[in-house]
Amino acid sequence: MSKAKKIAKKASPPDPVTPIKEPRKQEKFTINHVAGIIIAMVAFLLYSNTIGFGYVLDDTAAIVENQFVKKGLAGIPDLLKTDFWYFSNLKLGYYRPLSLITFAIEYEVFNNNPQVSHFINVSLFAFTGYLLFILLSKVFRTSHFLFSFAICLLFVAHPVHTEVVANIKSRDEILSFLNVVLTIWFALKYFDLKKIKYLLLSLLFFYLALLSKETALAGGLLVPVVLFFRNNISIPGALKKLIPYVIIIVIFLVQKKLLLGTLSGMPPDDIVNYPYRDPSVKFPTTFLLFAFSLKLLLFPHPLRYDYSYNQIPAAEFGDPASMAGLVLFLAGIAAIVKYYRTRSAVILGLIIIYITLVPSLAFTIIRGGIFAERFLFFPSLGFAVCFVSAISYLLKPNFKQKGISVQKIINANKIFYGLVFIVTAFYSIKTFTRNYVWKDEMTLFSADIKSGENCTQNLRHYGTEILRLAVKEKDPAKKTEYANQAIDLFKKALVIHPKFAECLNQIGVTFQEVFFIPDSAIYYYNKAIEASPGLAFPSFNLGIVYQMTGNNEAASYYYNEAIKKNPSYLNAIKAKEDLKKSTGLDIHVNPLVMTMDTTSQVRDGMYYYNLGNYYASRGDYVKAAELFQQSINLAAGLEDSYINLANCYGVMKEYDKSIAVSEQLLARNPNNIRALENIAITYRSAGNNKKADEYMQRANSLKNNSGKN
Repeated sequence: MSKAKKIAKKASPPDPVTPIKEPRKQEKFTINHVAGIIIAMVAFLLYSNTIGFGYVLDDTAAIVENQFVKKGLAGIPDLLKTDFWYFSNLKLGYYRPLSLITFAIEYEVFNNNPQVSHFINVSLFAFTGYLLFILLSKVFRTSHFLFSFAICLLFVAHPVHTEVVANIKSRDEILSFLNVVLTIWFALKYFDLKKIKYLLLSLLFFYLALLSKETALAGGLLVPVVLFFRNNISIPGALKKLIPYVIIIVIFLVQKKLLLGTLSGMPPDDIVNYPYRDPSVKFPTTFLLFAFSLKLLLFPHPLRYDYSYNQIPAAEFGDPASMAGLVLFLAGIAAIVKYYRTRSAVILGLIIIYITLVPSLAFTIIRGGIFAERFLFFPSLGFAVCFVSAISYLLKPNFKQKGISVQKIINANKIFYGLVFIVTAFYSIKTFTRNYVWKDEMTLFSADIKSGENCTQNLRHYGTEILRLAVKEKDPAKKTEYANQAIDLFKKALVIHPKFAECLNQIGVTFQEVFFIPDSAIYYYNKAIEASPGLAFPSFNLGIVYQMTGNNEAASYYYNEAIKKNPSYLNAIKAKEDLKKSTGLDIHVNPLVMTMDTTSQVRDGMYYYNLGNYYASRGDYVKAAELFQQSINLAAGLEDSYINLANCYGVMKEYDKSIAVSEQLLARNPNNIRALENIAITYRSAGNNKKADEYMQRANSLKNNSGKN
């Protein structure tokens, strides 16, 4: 064989679905819209059993407790300038207003109706299935529509999507995916027809994809990838097509920075949701999660709603699973590098998996964050492309022949379609049955605890649902049984994570609301505050207990503490205002450690500090401020005097004085976290959010560093 023939043989396509090099605008097969509608119908039917479900899990924070969503249309301006988790007192830097806006519109029209939201989720997913088929028909334009049909069938049936479709909050994933599909579709239209309106539409939908979820950044990279594989253009030529999309990314990031004040946010010091923060485990765990992702894509069982600490323990290099993930990762990269010139559909699918898995892998590498099944929503498309392309390569069905009926193609390729049908049937059964566990929180948590006994969050969630049963139960024996069962679950979580403040708080709630033992409740609430000083719930619950036992001064103080930790905590705000209205109390210094000592002969800094606390506990902040200043004059090193003096000025709304006192303390001790937090709170009260974020970021940085040490 001559050298030229050898080269020609080597460069030949490795599978029957490789796009043929042909002039633009030529399409061998027309798009079959009926097949696309069938895909949409299958998708709708698979998830139709979720339409009657209620709000579950993160739906509460995203919809039920989101005050801007509950404003309806009037809340949209606020939704455009706030973090996704604003009402959870988290600043994660998540800018995803589009899904929240759809929730606000639904709230305006249908009020508080989760069934409508579920119906919209299912309909959007079905519509996405239709659009995906239309897009793939255009991408694989030299192949019979049954090739794209098989890919879409696997995609819509894949059980890993149950979290995205059945959980209303995850509409951000659906909208992001749908808009990326439209982005690529109009990019192909522009490339084929050279009409500027199609480029503008492509850029518009890419912008909407970014507003849906930031992970669409990775989806945007698929535009040059698809153009390269479909249109036989060079890599540099394909990359040039990315330039206008980069401009949209810059516009989005500028908008996010201006409206949120941050690009990265401030992740909390939270091992439950960020269990891989230790630098020594980040990379090995990332490869472990890569292997785990591939496993779920191929064999989606068991499925879970939560993978937080310690469901998937951190890995180290040398662990078999981590090393297997590394080998698979490198093998995939090697295959892409070696075979990308063939423009094989298998390699296209592999690239889709890698590009769309980047956000979740980066979440682990950068923040040490957990895995979630919703992260596989887009990669599952790459898996479906790989799977169908691989078996077509092995079984060689003829997708190139025109003019042949669907029945004849299926009859001629029974093994291929039989295999696709079997996998689709398995996935469909798993999807339809898995949907039912998302019916309500008790069903979800009780089902997943079977595979989640090492998951602290699953134990807490399930324990909390059992506790709710205990609170509602009328029969004393049954009530006690439920309460003890809940405490057992909370304590199992505490064995895994001894400083799990939420579980300590829930044990306190059990003693407060079921056993009616205030002392035990107070003990566990204080332990929760000790474990996580920034958590607002235990402070609020302490306020409730103290008010119930007649200590209104302590109740007022703890309501204020809860509000200080979470300024949007509506229950605490209402409790504080009701108590203030009935008693006139508004206490900002802990009255439980205050004494009125007028007989001591030692009038030192500590004496005036204690006396200041006494007057502050009685609401006389003017007198208290004078005494704290005296304490500082006599004992400049008594840092608590500065803290309390700044608090007094803050309560009196003398913000400049409050900031000045905290700055004095920081001049003495730049690492005083409470002083930094006080200045942040004061600046926010004064309306200077930029300075507030600056000081709070410094405080959180010190907290994180101290946690590592």
